[in-house]
Amino acid sequence: MKTRFKMSSLALVLTLSAPIAVANSANGISANVAADLLYQLEMLQQEVSQLRGQVEQQNYELSKLKSLSKERYIDLDKRLSTLSTQAAPAMLNNSTQTAVATNNPVSGQQAGGGNSSVKSLAAAPVKLEEPSADAKAAYNSAYALVRERNFEGAQTSLRAFAEKYPNNTLTGNAHYWLGELALVLGNQGEALVQFKIVQDSFSGHSKVPDAIYKLGIVNDQLGNKTLAKDSLNRVVTNFPDSNAAALAANYLNDMK
Repeated sequence: MKTRFKMSSLALVLTLSAPIAVANSANGISANVAADLLYQLEMLQQEVSQLRGQVEQQNYELSKLKSLSKERYIDLDKRLSTLSTQAAPAMLNNSTQTAVATNNPVSGQQAGGGNSSVKSLAAAPVKLEEPSADAKAAYNSAYALVRERNFEGAQTSLRAFAEKYPNNTLTGNAHYWLGELALVLGNQGEALVQFKIVQDSFSGHSKVPDAIYKLGIVNDQLGNKTLAKDSLNRVVTNFPDSNAAALAANYLNDMK
């Protein structure tokens, strides 16, 4: 096929070069020069065609990246829509109850209503402090940016909050949302770091099941199947009554 194409191209060049050579003989342009010019023109046309193909391929890959980013945005948007009916003080109360459950295993079981997700967890590595008025205001301000879809601004504010209040009962929430924001912004490595902080440093926190579930999802996206299944199975085993456990079980079924 390539030989036939080359022969056709050569025939075309010779056919076109003949009249050009005759027409330009008076100007001193030989048939060989005319044929060479036509050949160079053909090569340029082929290069342009190849470049056009490369541009189309890059546009296709860019479209796929935009689609993936949109899916991540929609996922977070759904979560935010679910939470939009919940007032910020309700979230604060949940985090405070979690801190009590962490520091007092007996009262934690009572507060959790017998929830196995609380009973199955060890004590937190650090003692969590109840948020001051300033801490509450700082967290609510940062979380408001999440709900407003100002993701970059929310990321900056939540990082500042986590640095200023490292042992706060709301800091686990901050790290969890930093993980979610990292996913939306396309930084899976950062997401793993943030979800792992929730898992390792905030045992007993209400966001731990969700964080471990997300660790499984992100590891699966990165091709770490063994780590992904380990995290998902731990959610199902250690937090059987949580929403994350149901999601993890469904995800595991889809992976098989």
